[in-house]
Amino acid sequence: MIREEKIEFTTKWCKYSKYIIEKKDEKYYILPDKNAKPSTYDPFEVKNEILRDLLIIGKESTENEVAKIGNKDVSVEVQSKMEKFQNLVLEFVNKYGLLGNFRYLPENYDFMDNGEIPVNLGYNTSMSALEFEKKYFWKDSKIDWSRTMRANDYHRNTGLDDDFKQTEGDRLDDMVFSKNYAETISEIINFATIIYNKKLLICAYLYDDVSDDIRELYQDSISNDSLKKPNISYMAEDGQIKFKWNFMSLSEIIETILLLNETSGRTEVKLCKHCGKPFIAENIKAEYDSIQCRNRENLNKSRQKKKNYI
Repeated sequence: MIREEKIEFTTKWCKYSKYIIEKKDEKYYILPDKNAKPSTYDPFEVKNEILRDLLIIGKESTENEVAKIGNKDVSVEVQSKMEKFQNLVLEFVNKYGLLGNFRYLPENYDFMDNGEIPVNLGYNTSMSALEFEKKYFWKDSKIDWSRTMRANDYHRNTGLDDDFKQTEGDRLDDMVFSKNYAETISEIINFATIIYNKKLLICAYLYDDVSDDIRELYQDSISNDSLKKPNISYMAEDGQIKFKWNFMSLSEIIETILLLNETSGRTEVKLCKHCGKPFIAENIKAEYDSIQCRNRENLNKSRQKKKNYI
């Protein structure tokens, strides 16, 4: 028998002790409170909690009434103005930090050296460098927004203090850890919805009663959905050699956590087969988040059998 080996992963992400919501140009942003203190943590130590909590936001967004509007961008914007979703997103960010989408979304970084170059966001979409920068760093009143940011602007917008010294922990010299950095509630909801739909797609692929044609369709969809690839190195820690993944964003980390969750053979974060609620399974064979859901599902199956028999 081959003994199951546990591969250790480690990385660092930064968060502040408190985040707040601010409104600007009819959009709601989340950013660090002016008195908040930074710290670092290893997302892989709470990987199941991160994935579950994000999936909960995605589920709520997908099943919300405004999702039936048809236009996804419009429905997400409407949801971002609702107190329910603002509270959900703020709770998530206070636990785990912002997504770091300034680093996650662009497919080209030449715009940092040349503001005339548009920011390529993939899927044949792009926006001007000035528009992209102002979306995330509008809080910094020292920037001359008649032009794109320059090297000293980027340098100031990092996790460094006024003397350009690292304030605390690792990775705080990155721009996405600046107190001037902000992300919209709508883009966090949108990312949560994307991850939730990926999870639904994988669950649907694994259903026993799916036809071969449908399963092949799901297989193509899953296979064509590639993740952004972070830099990988290794390090010695606590008498072990660990993979050290140098992620540029929490979004990348979450995508990787989802990938590991679905491919490890020990799926720990699941969707309840009755109500669809994301939950962390204490028993790997668990299919329901509660005894109540299991009993209700069994009752539904029993009724369906009687109906088919009649």
